[in-house]
Amino acid sequence: MDDFTRVGYSGYILYDGQGHMAVHLMPKGYNDFDPGKNPDSLNCEEVKLLAKIYKSNYVYFASYKTENGKIKHTKLSATNPKDRGSVAIREFEFNSDTLILKPMEKINGLKLRLRWIKLK
Repeated sequence: MDDFTRVGYSGYILYDGQGHMAVHLMPKGYNDFDPGKNPDSLNCEEVKLLAKIYKSNYVYFASYKTENGKIKHTKLSATNPKDRGSVAIREFEFNSDTLILKPMEKINGLKLRLRWIKLK
């Protein structure tokens, strides 16, 4: 799991066409993780791994508006409670079946680009 660049992450982004959207970002290996273990049976390293997996998994629901090649997500709910009510602005473009979002803010000091490919 690369927490700084999100290289290897996958996920889903959905826009309803009526001003609402949802996103789920998952680190590589997230779908292979077994959350069914009893927390009391985990050793210290397993608890740390569990916390890291849950911290790196990111979901939010937002209202959105587009204007001048930018999309503004106003977060209604998020896995990080501090993000509720925050605004994320991204430049966006379409390239065939691919949506490219470029966050205006730096994330962990880095300028990122997110590529979303339409599922058929």
